[in-house]
Amino acid sequence: NNPNKKKKKKVKIKNKKMSSSMAARTLDQDGVVKLNGILSSDTASILRQQILERRNVALESIRSSVDKGDQNNNDKEDWRKYFADVLLKGNQDQGQRCDLLLPLANNPTLQTALYELLASPSSLLYKTLVNVLGGDDITLYELSSLISEPGSPRQPVHPDNPHQDIPPLLTCFVALQDITPNMGPTNFIPGSHTAEAHAEFDIDVPSRDNLLRSRHNVVALLQAGDASLFDSRTLHCGGANNEEEGSDKTRALVYISFRNPRATEPIGNVGSIMSDIEPMTIRDLRTKLIAAEKNRRDALDSDSLDVVDPFDEEQAAERGDALVQLKLGNRYYLGGGGVQSDPEKAAHYFQLASDGGLAHASFNLAVCHYEGRGMSRRDLDRALELFALAAEGGHPGAKEAHAEVMDMLVESRREC
Repeated sequence: NNPNKKKKKKVKIKNKKMSSSMAARTLDQDGVVKLNGILSSDTASILRQQILERRNVALESIRSSVDKGDQNNNDKEDWRKYFADVLLKGNQDQGQRCDLLLPLANNPTLQTALYELLASPSSLLYKTLVNVLGGDDITLYELSSLISEPGSPRQPVHPDNPHQDIPPLLTCFVALQDITPNMGPTNFIPGSHTAEAHAEFDIDVPSRDNLLRSRHNVVALLQAGDASLFDSRTLHCGGANNEEEGSDKTRALVYISFRNPRATEPIGNVGSIMSDIEPMTIRDLRTKLIAAEKNRRDALDSDSLDVVDPFDEEQAAERGDALVQLKLGNRYYLGGGGVQSDPEKAAHYFQLASDGGLAHASFNLAVCHYEGRGMSRRDLDRALELFALAAEGGHPGAKEAHAEVMDMLVESRREC
């Protein structure tokens, strides 16, 4: 061996891992970026199976309502419990594309998936979303699953939103299985999120055709757990699923969208999300996902079946959360948020929240007694007591309401 001979350094060549700043730059330039491996393959596989099972239950429910003769009255409402407006293109036997809404409460697999995507310490997706949209005040806008059966046709090329200067929405398509070319992967046209591209696309059919011929497109051939994050202004379409019939060839992906509060122009579409999922910021969503993950792990460690679900408001209300009790009372009193008006349930939750010391709940319960809503009869004496309680708690309108009911009682007793 020659001691004077210089040893060559061994150079390890590493694949450069994408950072959130790199992803943000690509997204700004192209309107779409691929994020590799942001969901574990095990979680993706389990979630896909559960989504397809939910889709089958939904279709059976719709068929059942039709068989019972409810097609004219209830069929539309029935499918809206499960599907967004990209409902059923074709049918299950001849090729079908559907947009299946996903429940968040009491759905631990989906919660685990969202934790991996948005709340894990190394979440590339979360960091990129906040980087591009300008803060953690962006709001959850969509949570759903796109499913295409073998035989599903190609979609027309389209943007999800009309052009505006500030990106209104970012959407993440997450593959739940390996997507082959024949399964109809999503096609994107990079750089088509600009005002110039939209202007050309919107002029007329020849201009649109010329745009589509002149621009190159990228095909999202994703492996399970990979994702396409795209600006909603970007032109794209779902491809035709040309695979032969077979459940393993059904293409399923889960998607989530976040609304940018700094984009104030109309967004141009209704988000695909269940009506009982209230708007929340990504900050609040992450807080709940982290709590849900911790609760599941604690329950597993203690061999307990009692898992507190931060997304289950009814559960939180029964456990004594007065603010949630008040929120549910308002929801059942007015109707909305996925529930029909139910004055008796409203009064139940107002009573719980009033017992918990919330002046606003005492006031609302007083109104129920004053109106006789959710009660067996109108009870002005009880309303008077509750308005007084609400006034003691600092409710701004309670003193005036108390005085009004007092006058009514005095007058009615004078007449007697």
